[in-house]
Amino acid sequence: MTTKVYGQSDDLIEVEGDVTGEVGYICSRDEDQDPGCLLVFNDGTMLAVKYGKPQGGIWAVTVVQQGPLFDRVEICTDDEAKPYSDVAYLKDGAKRVFSCKEWELVR
Repeated sequence: MTTKVYGQSDDLIEVEGDVTGEVGYICSRDEDQDPGCLLVFNDGTMLAVKYGKPQGGIWAVTVVQQGPLFDRVEICTDDEAKPYSDVAYLKDGAKRVFSCKEWELVR
């Protein structure tokens, strides 16, 4: 079964499929400095999920790193869409996901 990741409401990140669950996340007041919530899947796929794209109240899902199960991200530009979120898809086989509410990419 594929796994789907998207934002819901203004404070929940949904994961549905091989792995299912919710992550509560409220973006910081300094939204420009907030990288979002990092989701790390067992295959090495890493997604940053953050509420509040520049176009309005839409969740952004950004690929930080692609693992072998990563499939695609469908981009959302309509804050009236259901869900009003980018949606990431992973192929069959995800077994677990970890969430990090505070993180930074070190290069």
